[in-house]
Amino acid sequence: MQNPDIGAYVQRGRQAMMERRFDDARGIYQQILALDPAQPRAWLALSALAQNQGDFRESVRAVRSAVPAWKRSGSQQFITELSMRLLVLGEYREARDLISSADWSDPIVLRYSMGLVQYLGLAEAHQEALDLADHAISRAANPPSALLLARANALRYLGRMQEATETYERCIALDPLNAEAHWTLAHHSVSSAPGARLSRIRKAISHTQPSSEDAIYLQYALFKELDDADHVEEAWSALRAGSAMKRAGLRYADAAAAASFEKLRQVCDADFLREARPQREEGHLQHTPIFIVGLPRSGTTLLERMLGNHPGVTSAGELNDFPLQLAWEVNGFIGELPGPDALDAYRGLDYAAVGSGYLQRTGWRLRGTDFLVDKLPNNFINAGFIHKALPNARIICLRRNLADSCFSTFKHLFSGSAYPFSYDMVEMIAHYRRFQHLASHWQEAMPDAFLSVDYERLVDSTDEVLREVSAFCGLPEHAGLAAVEENTSPSATASSSQVRDKVHTRNVGSWLRYKAHLGELVDIA
Repeated sequence: MQNPDIGAYVQRGRQAMMERRFDDARGIYQQILALDPAQPRAWLALSALAQNQGDFRESVRAVRSAVPAWKRSGSQQFITELSMRLLVLGEYREARDLISSADWSDPIVLRYSMGLVQYLGLAEAHQEALDLADHAISRAANPPSALLLARANALRYLGRMQEATETYERCIALDPLNAEAHWTLAHHSVSSAPGARLSRIRKAISHTQPSSEDAIYLQYALFKELDDADHVEEAWSALRAGSAMKRAGLRYADAAAAASFEKLRQVCDADFLREARPQREEGHLQHTPIFIVGLPRSGTTLLERMLGNHPGVTSAGELNDFPLQLAWEVNGFIGELPGPDALDAYRGLDYAAVGSGYLQRTGWRLRGTDFLVDKLPNNFINAGFIHKALPNARIICLRRNLADSCFSTFKHLFSGSAYPFSYDMVEMIAHYRRFQHLASHWQEAMPDAFLSVDYERLVDSTDEVLREVSAFCGLPEHAGLAAVEENTSPSATASSSQVRDKVHTRNVGSWLRYKAHLGELVDIA
């Protein structure tokens, strides 16, 4: 039975948080734990308070303490809050294990199953996500469309394409206004007849609040269906409408991005990368990381799937573990693109500790191999720090010609605030130029650890490029790397549906269909 004083303390803690009396709130939640250590909500509040003050390590320590407290509580309450906080702080294995070991028949778990399925997906536990979705659907008389959407996504990531298509259709039939389902289906599979899905998307748009998040999803869905039907003019109008709405809701300053890129080159100069490099110690490098980086939509997933066909390689997907390890060492919350102050703080880090911490973070993902592929495109920003921390790691940068790269990125809708430069063509081109400049810097500063691979060569001279990549990584040659259509491992990237196809060159020059609309891109292509 819960101590009757705890309820009063909880109310006082909430009030203090609302009034932004954070020191008082911390003391109150510590008092709660003194009364009853099995109070996960108190640890969760302490974790949030630490994050509010920019203390990354304390935020992580508190959420780690919440896990045994939650287990001792004997209740499934707070499972969603705890799982999400674990994911936000990079505790992926713990989040997966927490949800997988929960009582899936408990009403609380069933009530929040849609979110828990998504969280399992974020933890790369796609089979467990599907299992939970199926369990929850079987227990619901009328499963909500959001749960069906989560199930369809799990099927898609697992490569069960036809079942995913059928589940997306079932979701839309149940809720014709489910904008994310329309958008995901449009990018997942081509309709049986060109334009067959257009009328229902337009109807959904007519019933959706303009400039809302749903309206953005629907405009991008409309673009894809019109593009597939070869209605270029209408497709462009939909894309422009969707990108303008998305850009209006983002905080992004091109000048700030330019300053960060310039600061990166200053911090990660040849002396920084050469001096005080950590030495390889016995047992220090348990595995060799292969980082695949680059701009989004540049072929990073394709190369990852190819290397994943090698028996000596584990492909782990898009991991945030390296930036999270940097955050741990600097003890701060760092954005997607570190600002000048954060980059200054990176100068004095213990990079042997950064490297060791990263290996510890990722070692559990290995499946009996010596090489692990970490395919987070934005680790391109961290390439110098990766080399400083993990001198034996290999960094492969995918590059794509300017026009195809910019247009392919521009026409994709990313989740949340990721890649904010991609919704305005001028900003997109400026970012591409910064990318090229920094790639040249990395290549010059660490030629033995950084390899540039052109997407066009990868799809046109695949075997030759793969021999070069294998030699660079120290992998023995292996036949069949190019057979990505035979790779059955899960994929949860933006290209998760497309990478099930054989290697092709259809996407080279894809921007030309929209040449009349691309303005500055055409002038410099």
